[in-house]
Amino acid sequence: MDLAKAREVLELGVDATRKEIHEAYRRAARRWHPDAAVPDKRPESHQRMQEINAAYQRILSFLETYRYHLEEATEARDDYEGWWHSHFGQSMGWPNRPQRRRRTKKS
Repeated sequence: MDLAKAREVLELGVDATRKEIHEAYRRAARRWHPDAAVPDKRPESHQRMQEINAAYQRILSFLETYRYHLEEATEARDDYEGWWHSHFGQSMGWPNRPQRRRRTKKS
C-alpha cells in the first residue's frame, strides 16, 4: 500500500501529527471493528479492518524512516512576502519600492 492510499483509508490530510494519526486509526477501528459489526456485515468489517491496520502500519513505517529537520526556525515563515523581501528585495528591485524622481532640464 502506498502512502497516499494509507492517508485516504485513515482519512488524513497531507499534514498530520503523530497524535492525529493515532486518533484517526482509533476512530476507524471503532467504526469498522468486526466485533462491533452486525453479524451479516462481519466479513466486510473484517476486510475493512485489515485495510485500516495495513494503512496504519504503512504510515508508522514511513515515520520511522523519515528524516526530521531538527533546527528551530529563527524567524516566523508565515510572512513569506516579508521573508522574501528581507532576503532578496533590496538587490532585486522590489516592485513597491519608492521610485526616484527623474530630474528634468530647466530651461
